[in-house]
Amino acid sequence: MPAFSQYPQISTGLIALIRLDVGFPTALGRMLFENHWAIWAAMLLIGAAGLWRGINTQRAAVRNFGSIFMAVTLLWILVAWAVVTPHERLVNANNAIVGAAARADVPAIMNYVSRRAIFGRWNYAQIQSGLTVRLESAHITDNIVRSISVQIRGNQAITRLIVWTTTRDYGPVVTSWRFVWQDHHRPRNWRIMEVDLLAINGHRTQPDAVIPMPR
Repeated sequence: MPAFSQYPQISTGLIALIRLDVGFPTALGRMLFENHWAIWAAMLLIGAAGLWRGINTQRAAVRNFGSIFMAVTLLWILVAWAVVTPHERLVNANNAIVGAAARADVPAIMNYVSRRAIFGRWNYAQIQSGLTVRLESAHITDNIVRSISVQIRGNQAITRLIVWTTTRDYGPVVTSWRFVWQDHHRPRNWRIMEVDLLAINGHRTQPDAVIPMPR
């Protein structure tokens, strides 16, 4: 399992009071409850412009429009901060694995791995022991995701990654991965069910491939 830097972490909000259920439509949830800073900034500018124009022209309707538009935008921002979507939780789970792998913190990684997970020919216990040996040997210094795709259907999700990993002793390695996730009600987060190492430095791996030992 690679260490990798996700695209900028999606904030789960300053208050994050509500975890949106996976049954909520994904597209609608992302539209309503994830960060849209460019849209919010434009809406606030429109509202401020209306408020300013209404005050200067003494037109109550324009002033009220600007005030209400700004208030609605601020309310949307607060609601988005209060709600964390399944997509946000999935991205943040990936980011947590990123940091843990960079620190060779295998217990933190395993918090996101189901006990029924498989990784090539490894089961859960073998994933834990295999990661421990390999991460301690790799001495990872930098990790960059070149590309990522996320697909969520119900409580199942698939992420596909191309990862650039730099190590202290072995230089850069480009790997391609496929993660299969399941959203668990307890403890209410995504868990990895299956890991596929698809390619290393452009060379496709065998279907049961695991992370090779650093040479």
